[in-house]
Amino acid sequence: MTYRYQAYTKDKKLVDGTIEAATEAMAEEALYLAGYKYVISLKASRPRVTLDSVLPTLFGVKPQDVIDFSRQLATFVASGVSLYMALELVGDQITKPALKKIIMGVAQELQGGSSFSQAVSHYPAAFSYSYYQIIKASEQAGDLESGLRQIADYMEKQLKIGSNIRRAMAYPAIIVVMAIGVSILMVTVVLPPIMGLFKSVGANLPWTTKTVIAVVDFISAYKLPLFMGIVALVAAVYLYFRTAAGKLTMDKMMLKMPLIGKINVQRIMGHFCRTASMMSKSGLQLPEILEVTIHAVSSNRVVNQALTEVREKMMEGKGLARPMSENSLFPPTMVKMISMGEQTGNMDTTLNTLANYFEDKSNQGIQALIAMIEPVLTLIMGLGVAFIMVAILLPMYTVLRSIH
Repeated sequence: MTYRYQAYTKDKKLVDGTIEAATEAMAEEALYLAGYKYVISLKASRPRVTLDSVLPTLFGVKPQDVIDFSRQLATFVASGVSLYMALELVGDQITKPALKKIIMGVAQELQGGSSFSQAVSHYPAAFSYSYYQIIKASEQAGDLESGLRQIADYMEKQLKIGSNIRRAMAYPAIIVVMAIGVSILMVTVVLPPIMGLFKSVGANLPWTTKTVIAVVDFISAYKLPLFMGIVALVAAVYLYFRTAAGKLTMDKMMLKMPLIGKINVQRIMGHFCRTASMMSKSGLQLPEILEVTIHAVSSNRVVNQALTEVREKMMEGKGLARPMSENSLFPPTMVKMISMGEQTGNMDTTLNTLANYFEDKSNQGIQALIAMIEPVLTLIMGLGVAFIMVAILLPMYTVLRSIH
């Protein structure tokens, strides 16, 4: 949603503009992070209907767009071009309207006296909280080029992990959809006339055929109630999982499910370690790193609550490894490695090692799961087809004998 604001900067200058955020609270937080300490007004405004707002997947800003933008901007900055001029040059090369609009908006805010990190924080739909924090840290260290390249590498790695997961799950998903489609077609179109023929003959039918006839008759007699019942069930489940209690239940299930739960934990821990390693290399301290990771690593409420508790205990002087050891969510290997990192002072290296470890383990787990799913699906489909074929072919002999 778009919010129009009026606020004072640190030097008492009155500015107004718009900011994109999911809620008013998030918009207010983004303005505060951008340096606007005194917000006079903040009102939701109706945004113009554009292709990127209606179809964000097709026309909105994608992670790859931000990666390419960051690399191009880093190249210009490394060449000694001023940041404002670099944004102008990159903007001229951009053809996607949604990204071009954001880059021009960032350039205008730079011209108005904002820092680059403050400017990008106004566009959370394109630049994540992690992006803002890394850019802010690199600005403070006087090395914006390094920060841009670092966040681009980080986003590219996360994008690759997500792509690998989607590609691995594509085949089983297609098989399941096809199996459901074929089953519906068989039960509603193909089998009813054949089963009707068998009943009209009055022959002694095997139990397989009787079972199929009973299923077909039931579905034929109660098509509408069954359809309405399935729709109602899906709607009820969907609405429940949109509630706070439902979301928490789903988050717990995603971490506790057999096989899948372990892969999810490894994937989230890999994301946490990768993000924390990147933040550590940028010069952020552990309390700041945990604050960022709570917002950026996962939307899972169980994980966020665990990280929040770890941060609170760390602020009490208990370190990082000890609070993690008190929560079963964090794997023992991770706790031991982080404890060694605290003792040796090589936390960024330790976190990077852990990120590689958990990413490899989650990828191996996904591949093993796919390797197990494929034969199971094949077996189930084969048994289903065999059952239907037996139910059709066996009575054929009886029908033929009765004709003769």
